[in-house]
Formats: sequence, structure tokens, C-alpha cells
Amino acid sequence: MKKHQHIHSHLMSFFKPWMVLTLFFICNNSNHVIAQNWNQIIKTVPSDRGAADEFGFSVAISGDYAIVGAYLEDEDTTGGNTLSSAGAAYILKNISGTWTEVQKLVPSDRGAADEFGFSVAISGNYAIVGAIGEDEDTTGGNTLSSAGSAYIFRNNLGSWTEVQKLVASDRNFDDGFGYSVAITRDYAIIGARSEDQDTLGRNTIAQAGSAYIFENNTGTWSELQKIVASDRGIFDFFGSSVAISNDYAIVGAIYEDQDTSGGNTLADAGSAYIFKNNSGTWSQAQKLVASDRSSADYFGWSVAISGDFVIVGAIGEDHDTSGANAISDAGSAYIFSFSSGAWHEEQKLVASDRGANDNFGNSVAISGETAIVGAPLEDQDTSGANLLTEAGSAYIFKKSLGAWSEVQKIVASDREANDYFGYAVAISGDYVIVGARLEDEDTTGSNTRNSAGSAYIFNKSLTVGIAESSFGELLKVYPNPTKGDFSIDLGNTYENTQVFITDITGRLVESKTLTQSRVLDLSIEAPAGIYLVSIQAGNKRAVIRLVKE
Repeated sequence: MKKHQHIHSHLMSFFKPWMVLTLFFICNNSNHVIAQNWNQIIKTVPSDRGAADEFGFSVAISGDYAIVGAYLEDEDTTGGNTLSSAGAAYILKNISGTWTEVQKLVPSDRGAADEFGFSVAISGNYAIVGAIGEDEDTTGGNTLSSAGSAYIFRNNLGSWTEVQKLVASDRNFDDGFGYSVAITRDYAIIGARSEDQDTLGRNTIAQAGSAYIFENNTGTWSELQKIVASDRGIFDFFGSSVAISNDYAIVGAIYEDQDTSGGNTLADAGSAYIFKNNSGTWSQAQKLVASDRSSADYFGWSVAISGDFVIVGAIGEDHDTSGANAISDAGSAYIFSFSSGAWHEEQKLVASDRGANDNFGNSVAISGETAIVGAPLEDQDTSGANLLTEAGSAYIFKKSLGAWSEVQKIVASDREANDYFGYAVAISGDYVIVGARLEDEDTTGSNTRNSAGSAYIFNKSLTVGIAESSFGELLKVYPNPTKGDFSIDLGNTYENTQVFITDITGRLVESKTLTQSRVLDLSIEAPAGIYLVSIQAGNKRAVIRLVKE
């Protein structure tokens, strides 16, 4: 055991400098590349796409399923029964690496101008879809114009079925219930940003906004609680954005004016509110504002939460991370982390190529220590060239060594002006989905239909290759990827060559010393995955990233 620990210690002292390299280093030499790349793997459009459907207005992803809203779509699942702007949503499934439309969803009581698909969310076997223009209660009666509703769908052996329509217990006309939705485990949260009353149905304040928590009890979703901000005010629009993760929820109020103390009024600076589940009761735990808040920042325009991290978008914010270089409506996003019982602002994020009216922060998503921020009005490609007005983009950020850094800007492979790529974003594991609500072409780049909309799926991959080598350009590894057996040609013969193989977490898998060798014939018996092979002979060393299939 001590010998193994000694070998592992020796390996780590040799290897640590390259561990950072393997995740973040990009070298110009194509034979010496290890980097984290997000690559577009598919563009998706609906099977029945039509002009002005705005497919991609809302997106969500969870595991092998994604959902895309098209809130202005007109037809039912058969392609008939046209109802203007009734809305639809589409389920995509990852089948052996290919994302395929498997089902179109419409509500059982669809009606014209319901705008079903205005918001979507998915978690495990449940999906929720908001319909802000819907008028009736769960019985189909008690018509209240644009009271709003939401619909729960459940995956049963690959078929998604509507299991319940949700409405607010105190519904009223123009509440906008369903403007935002989120779901996790057995809880859902639904924003009604134009709702006027407090939790008791009193103290009417125009468009102060509210949100509603629903709980799943043995397959039945019931309203558990209405939540409002402790300092609710006129036209705050609390409920403009919502997110939920485990026992925490966050709600954006984009036109809220005060700081956390209730003072320092700045018109439409915006705020967000954290609620915590305490034994089934959700209570406001904290109000969040930006450390550099200013008027018309619209902090809370978008929100997302994952474990101990929260991200909040502020599309109207003007300054860089130092508080300087004001650019009108360039936009920003803020990361908060949970520690010592409270949420603290950890970092402000801006785009590396920020520009006026980019609306960076229009959409945000976060998964673990990776975040994505959409900027649908951004104009340049990834190189900062090929200006196309409001083509849109999105930015990937990763936390490393205590700081969040932009690791990649992504754009559509077929970007065009006014596509609004990045209007909606979502992330789950190694996949990102980005909505381009005003995009016009199908997947072949033809069949133009104005504002039909599209969505793009990106996959994270670590490029295969040599991170660093002092053996010279003759060093080669083959095959890579491998089924298990592989060879390394060092280019010359070396004595007492040490080889260490670890998995991506740094756990030692194999170590050996080879004498008088030029070609090293090696094998990995461990399961499929990513492995790091380090080689040392005298004062020469190399690190290779190997993929076992």
C-alpha cells in the first residue's frame, strides 16, 4: 500500500502541471492538442415547421431528453385543426448520439392565442409547459382572459402524455401564469409576473408579480404555496424568471428598484429572491442584487440554479467586470455561491467581445461548474469578424482554480442576421441546447420560412492528442481512440522509460518501467473512458490524452 501511495505521489508531482493543461490548453500545433471544446452536433427544426412559429423561443434539457417551445405554432399533432398561436412544444431524444424529434406536444384543451410553449422545463420523466395566453381553469370553464396555465407531461415508456393542467388557486385575468416555469424532482415552480395580490389575496399592487410552488404527491400535482417578495412593489414583475434545484428556488423581479436593505432606489435595477424549502414550506431566505447595480440593468431577467451555484442575467447592464468601459446594454451575468448559510456574489461575467445592445444575459443556464450565457443580439462570429446584425451568440464559462473563465464563444454553423441565436439556452452534463427563435432555414439551409425558428445542440469533447512533449516531433501514439491496446513511438530508443496511466480524476491505473525501448506496447484493462498517459525517460517527458472506447 505504501509503495502504491509513493508511486501515486511521485506521479502527481510530475503530472499536476499538465492536469490544468489537459483541461484548458490550446496549442497551435495540431499534433499537440488537448482542449475542452463545445462542438455543434446538430441543428434541429420541427417536422411541421411553419413561418412565424418561433421554435426555439424556449428550450430545456435533462439527460437524454430535450424540449423546445414554439409558442406561436398553429396546428395540433396531426397537422390539422389550425388555431392561430395555440402553440406547441417538441420532445427531442438523444438516440446513440443523435438528437431526434420523437413527439410533438399540444395541450388537451388548446385554443387560439394560448401561446403554449412560451416557457418549458424538463427534469427526469416530467416536463412542464407554460401557456401564458390560456383562459380557462382545469374544468374548461371560468374564462379569464390570459390568466395563464401550465401543463405537466410524463414520460411513460418513451411516450410523453399530458397528466395534468395547472392553474393558480387565485387566478385572474392577465396574470401571465406560466410566463416562466421550472421543475425538479417532485416540485415545480411557475411564475405569474403580472399577478397583483399577496399570498392572502389582499394588498393589491399592480403587476407586483408572484410565483406558485406545486408538489407531486403520488402522481398528482397540487399547489403547495404561493410566494411573493417580502418587499413587493408596483410593476416589479416578480416571476419574470424562475429556477429550482433541490430545496432552493430563485425568482427574478426585473423591474424591482431597491437594494437588499430596501433603500438606494434605482429604477428597474432588478433583483432576485432565493426561497428555501423547510419541511415542505418555502420561505424567502435572501434577496439578491448586483454589487454594482444601476438603473435599467434588469438584473433577474434570467436565472438558473444548480446545487451551490446561482447565475443571474442582467441584459441592461453596461459595465465590464471592473465597473468601467460602459457600453449600453452590453449585458452581464452574476454568479452567486452558497457558503456559511448564505448566498454570496462570487463573480460578474461579461463577454470577452462585449458590444452595445448585445443583451448578454438574456438567457442563462448552469450545471455544476459550467455555465452558459446567451447574447441573442450579438453580431460577430467566434473570431470577432463576419458581422451579421443580431445573429446572436452564446458563451460558455467554466470554474477553475476558484475563478469563472470564458472558455468558448459558440455561434450557429449557419448563422444569419436576425436569427436571435442564444435567445434561450439550457445545459445538462455534456450537452447544451441553444434556441434561435427567428432563424429561417431548415437543416439543409433551404426551405426558407420567416421566423420558423430552430435550435442547436452542442456537445462537449476533449480533443485527442499530446498535451506536452519534450521527446520531439517524432513522438506518436496510435490508435487513439483505442479499444484497449495502443502503442507509443518515442522516436528514438530510451532506457528505463517510466509510464504512468491515470484516469481523468488522477487515480493511478497502471505504472511500469521499460528498458531499452523505442516503441511502447501498452494496454488499458479499465473501463471505457478518458485516460492520461505520462511518460518520463531521463529529462524527457510527455503527457498524452487517450480515449478508450
